[in-house]
Amino acid sequence: MTRLRPVTGPDDPAILEAAAILALGGLVAFPTETVYGLGADGLNPEAVARIYAAKGRPATNPVILHVADAAAARELVSHWSAEATALAARFWPGPLTLVLPASAAVPSIVRAGGPSVALRCPAHPVALALIRAAGRPLAAPSANRSQHLSPTLAQHVASSLGEAVDLILDGGPTEAGLESTILDLTGERPRILRPGPVGPAELAALVGPVDRWEGAVRAGAVQAAPGMGERHYAPRARLDLVAPGTGLREASGAVAYVGLGTLPELPGGVRGILLPLDADAVGTRLFALLHELDDAGFDRIIMELPPEDDAWLAVRDRLRRASAKEMP
Repeated sequence: MTRLRPVTGPDDPAILEAAAILALGGLVAFPTETVYGLGADGLNPEAVARIYAAKGRPATNPVILHVADAAAARELVSHWSAEATALAARFWPGPLTLVLPASAAVPSIVRAGGPSVALRCPAHPVALALIRAAGRPLAAPSANRSQHLSPTLAQHVASSLGEAVDLILDGGPTEAGLESTILDLTGERPRILRPGPVGPAELAALVGPVDRWEGAVRAGAVQAAPGMGERHYAPRARLDLVAPGTGLREASGAVAYVGLGTLPELPGGVRGILLPLDADAVGTRLFALLHELDDAGFDRIIMELPPEDDAWLAVRDRLRRASAKEMP
């Protein structure tokens, strides 16, 4: 049975135990401020291959390397730009991933064979302590089966990956609840590949105009960063998105309806859930709520779409991919 160890802080002895497992090529799930990550030595191709096997992750989907600081990140790129310096100084540690040209030190499997590497310095004391104790960058995608809901609790990791993980560090619920913003710095202008907690306006204030990538990478094509496939972050239940206030006339089976700001009148037997019209609050709660509804056995989840403004970019992105009906 996979071991689950509570961690109380960066000095917890469990962190040294986890670092020893990583040094032997093992897998350790650990908390970050966004979601739980499935970590391996990012410079050990065989260890990273275990991540792909555990998740059932396509080889075309690269993984993020988590580093202790900007100095460690510089060693993994062939060119560290002035933009990267400014962004790391402002947002690291934090929920921003930078995509930069990879150095020869980064294994091909980490990059999915592409020319760039995704780097992040997490703002969680346990994650940072583990990276420092390991003395290596940690490859760490979300600790769940590929395309499924990201974990915001250690129990989510155990349920999704089970025996595939050597150790789970339980640091309690994650804070942000959504994965990091991913910003590509390899082109002429910075480009958001995945929206997240750091918004376009915050980025533009520091580096000027920022483009946004919108769409989905087709099956079999190499992704520049995680989270770019059409279907991702999906619950087991069918997820349907509707306009605010749409409501529901009738329903069969176990159905939940998630309203934003207000909850319309619903048929008997439908569970109504009211979330505030607040992007940060919904982002923090979204994956945890979908996990709860899956665990409760709901067949169908109907959720109202948030407003189309920048504050809701990350939530809308996750909902769109979670509700996609076709696997890539």
